[in-house]
Amino acid sequence: MSTETYVRNGHTVEISIDHDPTGQHTWAYTIDADGYTEMRDRPLESFEAAMEGAKHHANAKADALDAGSATQ
Repeated sequence: MSTETYVRNGHTVEISIDHDPTGQHTWAYTIDADGYTEMRDRPLESFEAAMEGAKHHANAKADALDAGSATQ
């Protein structure tokens, strides 16, 4: 499993990418360590595609929140 943490719109986003034995990748993330969003039902064929999908989803959610005050 690979994890990436960054700040978006003042919120801490932590994304985890995992893969199964067939090489299919899934993603999950938290924003400010609150809640948990995951995509397990539509695995992707590459790490890069999974990370791109996770960032797109997480960034949209973080941008919709009021600006936070997280720093990294």
